[in-house]
Amino acid sequence: MLRVAGGITAPRGFHAAGVASGVKRSGRADLSVVLSDLPCVAAGVFTTNRVRAAPVVLGAQRLDRSPSGIRGILTVSGVANALTGPEGIDDNLRLLTAAETELGLPEGSLLPACTGVIGPRLPMDRVVAALPQLKTALAGAGDGAERAAHAILTTDTRAKVASVRARLSDGTVVRVGGMAKGSGMIAPRLAPVHATTLAFLTTDARARPGPLGRLLARETDSTFNMLSVDGDTSTNDTVYLLANGAAGGANADDDPAFATAVHAVLESLARQVARDGEGATKLLTVHVVGARTIEDARAAARAVVGSTLVKAALFGADPNVGRIACALGYSGARLDPDRMDVSITRPRQSVPLIVQGRPAPSLENGGGSRVRDLLRQLDEVPLEVRLHEGRASATAWGCDLSYAYVQINAAYRT
Repeated sequence: MLRVAGGITAPRGFHAAGVASGVKRSGRADLSVVLSDLPCVAAGVFTTNRVRAAPVVLGAQRLDRSPSGIRGILTVSGVANALTGPEGIDDNLRLLTAAETELGLPEGSLLPACTGVIGPRLPMDRVVAALPQLKTALAGAGDGAERAAHAILTTDTRAKVASVRARLSDGTVVRVGGMAKGSGMIAPRLAPVHATTLAFLTTDARARPGPLGRLLARETDSTFNMLSVDGDTSTNDTVYLLANGAAGGANADDDPAFATAVHAVLESLARQVARDGEGATKLLTVHVVGARTIEDARAAARAVVGSTLVKAALFGADPNVGRIACALGYSGARLDPDRMDVSITRPRQSVPLIVQGRPAPSLENGGGSRVRDLLRQLDEVPLEVRLHEGRASATAWGCDLSYAYVQINAAYRT
């Protein structure tokens, strides 16, 4: 597997564009499309929040009805189109129909996504009026992938993109590309049956609907479902994967090299989302090893990255190891408190924090100041947790909790 440039349009036959339609008061781009020259096999996973936005409902319906005739994804940012009732469904459906007509696509071939403020309806006049501009931008050469990646952002400070190339077992070379947004309201609980987190993946590999859906669910479970910025699961969380088969060759959905490529793109995007958490100054990576089961490993890792107290201590560079132990204890993972070890583990450096269920001796007699200095220096804090219960492992990603997070969210609508 090799990392390549191109993001969402790295796979053959995909194009993208982003324009400003006036949804955002800032005037920034807020309407985007990702489009394939060929019909795609598509898969999606969606939020398990019982309050689901209109695009989540419609996206799931369209995939259920026709997972093999999808051509692209249309996204509006700035308005979530959630808590809008039947009118929100009608608005999103009318927008999709207008976009399909403008772009010359078959009815039902675009998947929807929205992100932004919950409550307001889509400003239909402005968004529909911008569709010809979006079509023109799509036909242009240049930085369409970059513009689309920026057009899906809300409080994000940077675009999140990734793309790789892989060689399948039959020799076919395929590409997987992706883009994501997410900064706050992020603790995805995604499932195939139903932050704000949006992630879109494209590939020129061949695939079948059922196996592709199972692959996406499995790889999302070990990546985006292991991500937490603030513990809130959005009404709009959506991950799509579109496969247009332009690379030819055999079906890739059961090829280990393809699964590795999809995982790599999802993990890269998840890490980028965590690093860009609202107000974040540090990325937190928690790697749990020696758990009895994969479920235990994931529960323990998620508990630590999701702990408000751990996040606050990280922001203050406070080596308060009791908060880590506390989170592990309530995680539900099976563990012996007197056996667990925790350390900051980097290449060629391991700094013990907890040794056999006790604060590390190095934290005593002024040793805490050395750990505090290290925490101040690091922009990524890699914690390794050893449970000594079995052989399962898992990794989760999060960030610290700063004053800026409260400032951003105290005035989100104003």
